[in-house]
Amino acid sequence: MSTSSSNSSAARPQLPALAAALGLSALLAVAGIGAVAAPSPSGLHAPIRAYAWPSDGPPNDALFSLQTNLDPIGVPAAWTRTTGTPSVIVAVLDSGIDAAGLDFAGRLVPGFNALTGVADTTTDFGPTNDDHGHGTHVSGTIAAAANDAVGIAGIAPGVSIMPVKVLDETGTGEFRDFTTGLDWAIAHGARIVSMSLGGDLDPVSAAVVQAHVTGAHAAGAVLVAAAGNSGTFASAYPCSFTYVICVGSTTNDGSQVSAFSTWNPLLALVAPGEGIASAMPGNTYRYGDGTSMATPQVSGAVALLRSVRPDLSPEDVLAALIGSARPLVAGGHNAQSGFGLLQVAGALDLVLGPVAEPLPTPATNPLAAPAPVAPSVIGVSPIAGSRAATRTVRPQITFSVGISGVSTKNITLKDVTTGRGVAIRVSYNSTTNVVTILPRSTLAANHNYRITVVRVVAQAGGAPLARGFSSTFKTGSR
Repeated sequence: MSTSSSNSSAARPQLPALAAALGLSALLAVAGIGAVAAPSPSGLHAPIRAYAWPSDGPPNDALFSLQTNLDPIGVPAAWTRTTGTPSVIVAVLDSGIDAAGLDFAGRLVPGFNALTGVADTTTDFGPTNDDHGHGTHVSGTIAAAANDAVGIAGIAPGVSIMPVKVLDETGTGEFRDFTTGLDWAIAHGARIVSMSLGGDLDPVSAAVVQAHVTGAHAAGAVLVAAAGNSGTFASAYPCSFTYVICVGSTTNDGSQVSAFSTWNPLLALVAPGEGIASAMPGNTYRYGDGTSMATPQVSGAVALLRSVRPDLSPEDVLAALIGSARPLVAGGHNAQSGFGLLQVAGALDLVLGPVAEPLPTPATNPLAAPAPVAPSVIGVSPIAGSRAATRTVRPQITFSVGISGVSTKNITLKDVTTGRGVAIRVSYNSTTNVVTILPRSTLAANHNYRITVVRVVAQAGGAPLARGFSSTFKTGSR
């Protein structure tokens, strides 16, 4: 049972370093910043003021201009709402981290080396030292310091990284170390787990590891994993485990799925995975390709969501991610791109509500129509957490206002126990604002099922669903 980091084979040759250690003049040149002539004496009277990033523009990180993957997924817009909080801990199960990297100063909590069984201390991160580089690159994408004039900017630069070393100097490891590392991370406070790695498991072994994943989910952890880089239809682990958000790769601009990205029927969404600039050991920076590079972008988005709404359940987080994702193809969810391209600001809008626009005053617009009311879910049956629903149950969802756009593309039922979608029909009663889900066959006994609602709109005014909705119930034996 082996795991390996999910880098594209295209990324394996030595790629040019982005040169964090070349000196100030070289850094400025790479960042596209030229020399400026000295001001004249009269110019010294020009006013100055403090900059309050992110409201005053992009961060001043020397290599930020190379992070062209951030615009397509809405990261700069997300930063106007939050850059993350240190209490949010992201465990990175990988090859470790270069704790001496300037971009990680003050951003680490002690981690664990599952290969040796030795944990870090607050003053010694030697046990999780990255002797491969993959874990440092992934961690930089998630939480590299921003606006510090050094290197790059992480998607959630204000959160904390917990390095958990499960891969050796060759970038490989075993699932027994994976489970040890996962259990340790959960026991020590991590509630987001980023896993840019994967491998194959036989059914018996998969069931053993699934128990550890289920335990992490039960503790409230959101687990994110790379789909793999085979460019074919395959189901590797941990991406194929129940309760794991499976992530594929797109081109740097997010316009199409990468040729190397593995197709997976459980794929949730995609993020840019080509030409991703991030940190490497020794205060150097390199480009990387692969679903390994796409995954930490989703992990960073989850960290921002949990920073503003720590009460969000794993199901709430998933609903926000897939409810805001931008579809790359018509027809709803598919094995190539999931629900679509990650949209970080959009996901924050779903859990916080969109940024309010100034309302016109009656004096300037006395006949202005009232703003359309966004629909929300106000009731669900079986209630969330039910554990003895009948196998012939017809779940119902009650909305606050009349809605349109009801279809099996935006209202789904999934057998969480098997990881498979359930074939259903849906009907809508416009008098009661109730949607009824009609499974086409009897549900399995003692299985967990998840209802998900995305992208419905109000009949009056067309306002979108205030936030994605997800609810889980369990069937009984009858």
